[in-house]
This record gives sequence, structure tokens and C-alpha cells, in this order.
Amino acid sequence: MRTGGFPCRLVGCVRTFQVLDQKSMTALAQASTARTDHEVADHDYHHVRLADEHAYMPHPRSRQKPAGGTP
Repeated sequence: MRTGGFPCRLVGCVRTFQVLDQKSMTALAQASTARTDHEVADHDYHHVRLADEHAYMPHPRSRQKPAGGTP
């Protein structure tokens, strides 16, 4: 069973790569890079983004109606 972190994308591999500082984007990028390095070195796996696979885009925040505006 896998626990937390970035799992290796190869089926059957149980390695995970932990984000050491949960508030750090640098730590997040380092864990992702470590996973990619492992996949290439140990499995010769090169992840290719699919055409319909979108990068993460957070939902825009809802906008408040201006005060005194028409309903």
C-alpha cells in the first residue's frame, strides 16, 4: 500500500517521494524531480503528457456583486 507523497508511475513500483516541507513550492518541485529521476534511471520511463491532459488550473474565485448595483 502506498502512503503519501508522489508515487512512481510504473505499475508495481512502490517508491514514493515525499514533499519535506508542505508549505514550500521548492520542496514540491524537488519531490517531483526526484520521482522523474527515479522513473528514468530505474525504469527507463519517460512520462509524456497526453494531448487532452490539462495542467492544473484552480477554479477562479467567484466575484462579488458591486454594492448598489442592479440585481
